[in-house]
Amino acid sequence: MNITITHCRYAPRWDTLERLLQETTNQPNGTLIRIARKDGGANYSSPGQYEARFRPENQLTVLLVNLDVLGY
Repeated sequence: MNITITHCRYAPRWDTLERLLQETTNQPNGTLIRIARKDGGANYSSPGQYEARFRPENQLTVLLVNLDVLGY
């Protein structure tokens, strides 16, 4: 799954991203199990490219999510 957010100052809060993924996959108990900046940086609130992994409830498969947060 690819998500792009443009014209923003901050990356979304991770609980907000988890809720979005739960709603769009119809997996209300799914959980984010990993979030990482692709550049290896440590500032998780700033724009950038992120990779996340979402585990749907009761499943062994993991959904790979590429998140691009583009600033002004």
